[in-house]
Amino acid sequence: MKAIQFGVLLLRSYQWLDLAGPVDYIQSHSQKFLSDVAPPALVSKAPNITWHYISESNDFNPVVASSGPPQFATTTFEKAPKLDYLIIPGADIFHKFPPQATKFIQSRFPQLKALLTVCGGGLHLVQTGLLDGRRAATNKYALKLIVEQGQFDQFRNVTWVKDARFVVDGKIWTAAGVTSGLDLAAEFARVNFDPEVNKLASELFEYQANPAQPDPFKYLLDGVKLD
Repeated sequence: MKAIQFGVLLLRSYQWLDLAGPVDYIQSHSQKFLSDVAPPALVSKAPNITWHYISESNDFNPVVASSGPPQFATTTFEKAPKLDYLIIPGADIFHKFPPQATKFIQSRFPQLKALLTVCGGGLHLVQTGLLDGRRAATNKYALKLIVEQGQFDQFRNVTWVKDARFVVDGKIWTAAGVTSGLDLAAEFARVNFDPEVNKLASELFEYQANPAQPDPFKYLLDGVKLD
C-alpha cells in the first residue's frame, strides 16, 4: 500500500497536545501500530503512514513546545516531500509565521487532500489567506482575547463558528480548543479509514469521540461579536 504522506508543522512554543493528540490518534490506525495486535487481514486494510516534521531548519536547533522534550524537525520548508495532509498546531495567538512558512503552506495547499489545524492553528492560518470566506473553529478563549484587545480586524474575513468542536469546510479542517484536536482526528479517521480499523483503533485508544456539536465550551464566546 502506498504510504500516506503526513506533514506536521513545528512552531516554536506550540501547544504540545495540539499535535501529540491528533498525531498519536491517527497513527493508531496505521499498519505499523496495528501489526502486533490485529490479524493480518485487518492490518491489510489499515493505512501506511509516513510522518514528516517540518520547520525552518532540521539542524541541531530543536523546537521546544509548551511542554515535553525538545523536538527536531525531520525536514524543512524547502526540502519537504510532496504531502497528502498537513497539520498545523497553535502557538502564541499573536505568533507570526516566518515568511517561508506562509509561502510553504500557500504553495502546498493546492496539492493537499486536506489541511488540518488545531486550537490557535486556525488563527495562524488566517495569515495565509486560505481561510478567507470560510467557516472555521479555533480556540475560543484566544478569539475572545483578540476581540477584547481590539485585534479582530485581521481575522474578520473568516466566519468563526462559536458552537463547534471542529469545522470542516472543503478540504480545510479546523479544531477549536486543545482537546478538540482529538475529536478532529477521530472524525478524520472515521471519514478516511476503514470502519473496522477505525473501531479497533478507538477501542485501543479507549476514546469516545465527541461530535462537532454541541460544544460545551461555546459559552466562552457568549456576547462576543465576531462580525
